[in-house]
Amino acid sequence: MESILSQSFVNFEIVVVMNCVSDQTASILKKFDDTRIRLYETNICQLAFNLNYGLVMSRGDYIARIDSDDIATYDRLKIQLNTIKNNNFDVVGSNVNHIYENDKTIGRKSYPKNNYEIRKSILYSNPISHPSVMYRKNTILGVGGYMNGLVSEDYDLWIRLMRDKSVKFHNIQKELTSYRIHKAQSMGNRLAYAEVSGYFIREAIYQKSIVFFFYFLVSIFKAIFK
Repeated sequence: MESILSQSFVNFEIVVVMNCVSDQTASILKKFDDTRIRLYETNICQLAFNLNYGLVMSRGDYIARIDSDDIATYDRLKIQLNTIKNNNFDVVGSNVNHIYENDKTIGRKSYPKNNYEIRKSILYSNPISHPSVMYRKNTILGVGGYMNGLVSEDYDLWIRLMRDKSVKFHNIQKELTSYRIHKAQSMGNRLAYAEVSGYFIREAIYQKSIVFFFYFLVSIFKAIFK
């Protein structure tokens, strides 16, 4: 929260969706004295639903996504907003730092830069860091928002967006978000591989694509032997 409130760009709202919180999250957030913060709480413990809820409740044309335990650089919003508007992009992510629970940087993750590379990489791995992303709200709503996945809802969203060749992706080659590594996360999770295999077989049938069918088989292998 502090990393967002201290951004160099200041004309934004913070839509906080607290889903199934049982700790002191709500009381802590209410201590922040800033009219840009809007708090909502739901009792549906499903991320895709709560992401859609945040989309519906937001009033802006551009949405910047971040997880509650991650940290944004002070100029993240300014850089991403200028990039997405000046180049007519639809989805703009960035490279990320990996941090541990004590905020110590333990590594960095780079992502493919341009639209062609991102679209090509979707078959091998998730080409956009979800907590680092900014996108056009109408673009996301145009494909129905988030629809599938308990732990891989972003992967499904990128795949569905890529059906439209006019949608443009880009990753800024700077670390604009610090992504926290912890034991409960879904990265490399067997369920995530299983869900992705479902997306691939769906696209193989829907797009009549032998390439998606091949990577469906690869995902099954990963899910079974992970």
